[in-house]
Amino acid sequence: MNIGLFIILYLFIYFLIRKIMKNIKLSFEKLEELGGEFIYTFLNRVFKKEIYFKLEEVKNIFFTRMVIKNDMFGNLMLHIILEDDYTVKLEKKENIIIFFASCKRNNPELYERFLRNTPMGINISAIMDKEIENYENKNRN
Repeated sequence: MNIGLFIILYLFIYFLIRKIMKNIKLSFEKLEELGGEFIYTFLNRVFKKEIYFKLEEVKNIFFTRMVIKNDMFGNLMLHIILEDDYTVKLEKKENIIIFFASCKRNNPELYERFLRNTPMGINISAIMDKEIENYENKNRN
């Protein structure tokens, strides 16, 4: 009888912890850039993963969330599709600004092409330039 209760208690605790862990969403992402080469670090559940890619490997990008408030970006979400069809999802505004600042410095034609990929044909080049300038000024100080 005690073994049966122990097994039931064990299964109850197991499924309770499993349900709790499924609802916990750990979110960590960091994008580092050096001369058009990127290291994207993210936390996938419990494991840390890194993806290395170059600006030349980027095939296409698209925005999945874009909120503009007072001529500034409120929320942004960007998917970067690489040549090997791997997708990098950037959710933090700072990482997206780092990506576009690198594009602007290292490959202006690619930068302009990416800005034309905005939804509904919205022209965000002035807003993006302003965000990049604010980010660079913040990092200088």
